[in-house]
Amino acid sequence: MLAERRGDAKAYGNLLGEIARSLRSAIPGKLRLMGIDPQETEDIVQEILIGLHNKRHTWDSTRPFKPWLAGIVRYKLTDAVRRLSRERSKHADIEIEELAEMVGTTPDPSKAIDAERNLAKLPPQQHEVVRALALEGQSVRTTAEKLDRSEAAVRVTFSRALSRLFAISRSDQDK
Repeated sequence: MLAERRGDAKAYGNLLGEIARSLRSAIPGKLRLMGIDPQETEDIVQEILIGLHNKRHTWDSTRPFKPWLAGIVRYKLTDAVRRLSRERSKHADIEIEELAEMVGTTPDPSKAIDAERNLAKLPPQQHEVVRALALEGQSVRTTAEKLDRSEAAVRVTFSRALSRLFAISRSDQDK
């Protein structure tokens, strides 16, 4: 970090690489203990590295670096776990068969028309994700890359879209 202060970009890059490797090995176990999917590790590592980069000017070079870094890691990890816990509490556990019913993948033309009508009621981002994952059969990773989002964001968007489609389907049945 001292080298970064002197303008040594290569040393700073090496430092960030070492920190990222260390975090990638430590974070999955912590997430498992907290009941969070370890697949979230990379997003959290990136959040921590961005936080470190944005706050690097606050490090006092007369004090040890590791405790300062540990504080950033602790706060960023806590924020991420809180956010992921909130998202998980909103997660809908809908099976693919239920989705097929809701979006009308049956050959009945009237249901297909209803499905298109229901999909059109979704916000554009949710519509894109449902179309990619459920109708086109793309993977979460492919969809995330295509839409320039994280895999976690795609999963959350899909879950929310399914919840909304389920609500739309129920309200249509009640009419």
